[in-house]
Amino acid sequence: MNKEINNKSLLFDLGLLPISNRFLKNKFEKGPKFPFKVDISERNGLISLNKPFPVHEIKPRFDWITCSEPEDHLDDLVDVLIQLPGISKKSVIASFSFKDISTLERLKKRGFLNQWSIDPKEDLEIKDKKCSIETFQSKFNLKSAIKILVKYGLADIIIVRHVLEHSYNINNFVSSIKKLIKKNGYIVWDLPDCKKSLKKLDYTMLWEEHTYYFTKFTLKHFLKKNNFEIVNFYSVPYSYENSLVAIVKDKGDFFYKENNYFHRELKNEIQQAKFFAKSLNNQRKKIREKLIQLKKKYSGGDIVLYGAGHLSVAFISIIQLSDIISYVIDDNLNKKEMFMPIGNIKIVSSKKLYEKNIKICLLGLNPENHSIIIGKNKDFIKKGGIFLSIFPGSNSYFGEQIK
Repeated sequence: MNKEINNKSLLFDLGLLPISNRFLKNKFEKGPKFPFKVDISERNGLISLNKPFPVHEIKPRFDWITCSEPEDHLDDLVDVLIQLPGISKKSVIASFSFKDISTLERLKKRGFLNQWSIDPKEDLEIKDKKCSIETFQSKFNLKSAIKILVKYGLADIIIVRHVLEHSYNINNFVSSIKKLIKKNGYIVWDLPDCKKSLKKLDYTMLWEEHTYYFTKFTLKHFLKKNNFEIVNFYSVPYSYENSLVAIVKDKGDFFYKENNYFHRELKNEIQQAKFFAKSLNNQRKKIREKLIQLKKKYSGGDIVLYGAGHLSVAFISIIQLSDIISYVIDDNLNKKEMFMPIGNIKIVSSKKLYEKNIKICLLGLNPENHSIIIGKNKDFIKKGGIFLSIFPGSNSYFGEQIK
């Protein structure tokens, strides 16, 4: 069992922050806020929340809230999985959540039909359909794993995409997953790679639903300390954050010894995390100044933010920009006319872009979708408007517009 994650020190304190999915019905309604402190382990460099938000609070209040993960690499992942030693079309393929369905479907098309998935209602006793990963991970433990094992049997492969970083009790979660695989079975972990955000000082990385922030270095160390043999490990490049993929086998009493290379890399990892934390106040100042300059450049017009998701909430709340953003644009009809969880900022449709006072639209949704939004709103550009990204290093990052 990995005990190192308990050896933490405070990295920085963001004060009280809102729940990103808690959209408000009017500007007088107030959503809850909770302390958001970020820790780092001095022994392994892993960044984590000091105290996660209560699960029952971050559970979605609306049945129309969805979540999606990067999937462009899944065809290649399936190619790797079906060639693993000991795997055939008779092998049992299992999955943890709805995030794994598209992978299972790809495997079915390749003839791997012997599959099972954990049922939240039947296997985890979750009755509320609005519940998501935050609740799934809280209900999954050794007791429920044994119940699932009796029902479905052991798996040759179990897929766990974008859940590990949500774990409140990560050691218990990993131990429970181990109960579901055969002696020489494989676990497929797929989760965000935070390295790019740390290097580029992108604070939208921080989200109350992510309790851990892994990099290649910290994930490899975590897996080895939990007695896993790493069969395959790689990072898939994406425009916002890369995806880490680790295919592992449980080695039981495997002993991992840290070497000089580990300690050199650990030092670099901790230095980078501390620089990320130390730079926050300066980045807040620089971003505010650049946005004010942009506003002056475009004759004082309103600045709006496109995308009413958790990345936009992080940008507004962590960088402290409630007074600068006039509206948040989102064409999800369920969100229209509601208010963001931070700053009483109204959510309006993209039609708002064509009002004469709006010249600057910041793109706060995943950069993978930026070109789609720009393509749909060419008339906004024709009338003198400009789209700029909030993400450092992305195309048209607003910080590059002001010299």
